[in-house]
Amino acid sequence: MNRRNFLKLMFASASLIALYRLSASIQLPSYNNQNPNANGLTPFASWYVVQIGKTPTLSLENYVLTVDGDVENPLKLTYDQLVSMPSVTIKDTIQCVSDPDFLRANVEWTGVPLKYILNLAKPNQNAIKVLTFGAEGYTADLPMWKAMEDDTLVAYMVDGQPLPLVHGYPVRMVVPRWWGYTYTKWLVRIHVTSKNVLGYWESLGYPDVARKD
Repeated sequence: MNRRNFLKLMFASASLIALYRLSASIQLPSYNNQNPNANGLTPFASWYVVQIGKTPTLSLENYVLTVDGDVENPLKLTYDQLVSMPSVTIKDTIQCVSDPDFLRANVEWTGVPLKYILNLAKPNQNAIKVLTFGAEGYTADLPMWKAMEDDTLVAYMVDGQPLPLVHGYPVRMVVPRWWGYTYTKWLVRIHVTSKNVLGYWESLGYPDVARKD
């Protein structure tokens, strides 16, 4: 690891420590993955919780996922439309970059491949990134090539059940093999762009390619 990347990770770790303290003061504490169930999955009560603000409450009746930006066919998708689309189920381990051994959860996600939604929206040829927006104000960015991988999901179920409220209900991002800060919760907008725009943590020095090495 070169000096520049080392300093970025040090900064990122310090930022997350501050976030955990803030999150603990207004939300739930963080938990570890010490008690997997018989399927090796982490019970909801043992998931870690990290977020930048208070937990939003979204109504299924009024829920809309907006897909916009550098696309030929902008979309506004209801929850019913999402769950009627082709779906996949994958097993994945979500991990926090600051403490991947302690802050982690083994999960079975079900959702729509993001590339299916993007193909409906028809990104322009010059599009290079996809930004995801949470209802509480959080943002994360993905390069287009990662957004188009088969198992990058817009998820609406976990372990065969609807998402718990504090873990993104009704819809969140799932980005296997990447750090947890790319898994935007309470997903309400997907924005395609030709600009090198950064998400919340990426703009504070987190790796823009958030691959778990």
